[in-house]
Formats: sequence, C-alpha cells, structure tokens
Amino acid sequence: MKTLIVIAIVLSLAVSPAAAQQTGDAGVWRTFAQQLEVGTRVRVRLADGERVTATLVQAAPDQLLLQPITRQPVPVQRVPYDQIVSIERDEQRGVSAAKAAAIGVASGVGAFFGVMLIFLAVALD
Repeated sequence: MKTLIVIAIVLSLAVSPAAAQQTGDAGVWRTFAQQLEVGTRVRVRLADGERVTATLVQAAPDQLLLQPITRQPVPVQRVPYDQIVSIERDEQRGVSAAKAAAIGVASGVGAFFGVMLIFLAVALD
C-alpha cells in the first residue's frame, strides 16, 4: 500500500511541471516577442511539438511572423501566439568569418617567423 502511495505522489509531481510547461500564455509570448528586435534569430517550440529556428520578421498583435532558417527558401510563416510553447533567442555559435581570417593570418605570421628563426639559427651555427 505504501508503494502505491509513493508511486502516486511521484507521478503527480512529475506530471504537474510537464502540464504547466505545455500550457503557454499567449499574452506572455506576445509581450516577449514585441520586445525583441526585428531580425533577431529565435528558436520557437510549438504546441504540436515542432521546433523552428527562424528570423523574427514581425511581432503582430495576433501572431508572430517568422522566416524559417532552412537550406531551401520558404515563405514567411504566421504563428498564432496560442500555438507557442516557448520562445528563446538563438545565440550564434561557431567562428565568424572575421575571426577565422584573423586566426589564419596569425598562424601564417607565426609560421613565417618560426621558419626565419630556424634559418637564422642554422646560418649562425
């Protein structure tokens, strides 16, 4: 009997956060989206389980206009706020082109001076 009570309590505690997470308040997402700048990359999770990484085009009063980031161009998607479970900024990860170029230049300069020092050491020996 104690085991059944413990299982019931554990299940009720596990189900409550999951149920609370699934019910998103449209007003909260509308307010959050209207504070984002147009052009911001966002990750949106919808009520049907779909996840979309997109660029924010417009935060209209009744829906969110998103341009999905895909390999093939797709039209702008209209997402009603009541279909949104979560919205978060998508932070850019990886190395930018400028950073990669700076790393390449620094490596080249270091290699050049390393070779010159080896030649200098051999010549003075």
